[in-house]
Amino acid sequence: MRKPLSYANVVATLALVLAMTGGALAANNYLVTSTKQIKPSVLKKLKGKTGKTGATGAPGAPGATGKEGPQGKEGAAGSAVAFAHVTDDSEPKTPLDAANSKNVSSVTEGSTDVFCISTTVPIKNAVGSVDAGAEKENGSTVAFNFSVVPIFIATKLCPPSTTVLAITSGPKGASPADFWASFN
Repeated sequence: MRKPLSYANVVATLALVLAMTGGALAANNYLVTSTKQIKPSVLKKLKGKTGKTGATGAPGAPGATGKEGPQGKEGAAGSAVAFAHVTDDSEPKTPLDAANSKNVSSVTEGSTDVFCISTTVPIKNAVGSVDAGAEKENGSTVAFNFSVVPIFIATKLCPPSTTVLAITSGPKGASPADFWASFN
């Protein structure tokens, strides 16, 4: 059975329709599109506090080794104008290893572990290193000196053609060692 339509039912239905339409109209007109439209105290409450940082996890396993890259280009020629391999501690007892030297005409032993080196080209600098075995076994080093060459020539410890002196030494003084020298 159906109830008859009353004035109260009609007014209630009409009020409901108007209320819903007005709410939708208000939503379109007052839509918040920026934080500047929100009161700062409300905004502060919305942000909240920063939480605690979590623990750092254990490191991962190392990755696989990558494949070997391609062969690089050959480097430019070095600046050495002369080089020599000098043998003091090995046999035969000829100081200049001519097969492994360039633009060095002679090497003689001026005194204990002091070598008179004669080059065929002008040189200004010298660097060198002892062979790996001597460096590890007895801590030998090699140093070069241009300034005392005239003294060694005058005292006839070195030939007149001497360009530079090479001195091998170790922690306890003179120390025999084969070495390489590079000159520029």
